Amino acid sequence: ERRNNAQNAAQWPILEAWAEQKEWPVNGILTRLTAEEFKDILTAAFEGETNPRIAAGLNGGVVMLGRRTSRYGKRRFSEWLDWLNAASHHAGVRVPAPQEA
Repeated sequence: ERRNNAQNAAQWPILEAWAEQKEWPVNGILTRLTAEEFKDILTAAFEGETNPRIAAGLNGGVVMLGRRTSRYGKRRFSEWLDWLNAASHHAGVRVPAPQEA
């Protein structure tokens, strides 16, 4: 069964908290990333990616080919949200309280 809209919406405040509170090394420089970019990094970690797929960019550079949470069913997405909250706590990222649906 596919995830629902409430599940999908629940991840974005957490990812926004990462974007607001953390810098991440990009090309050796600590950089502010977007919530979408943190989603790529965190989804790869959630999936246990130690050797993520990396492709050559169209005009040079590299692009990480991330996993897509849109393919998760309700149960897997629930596991993702639990993992995301735990990872946030471990990294010292303060996340907003969940909103009632």
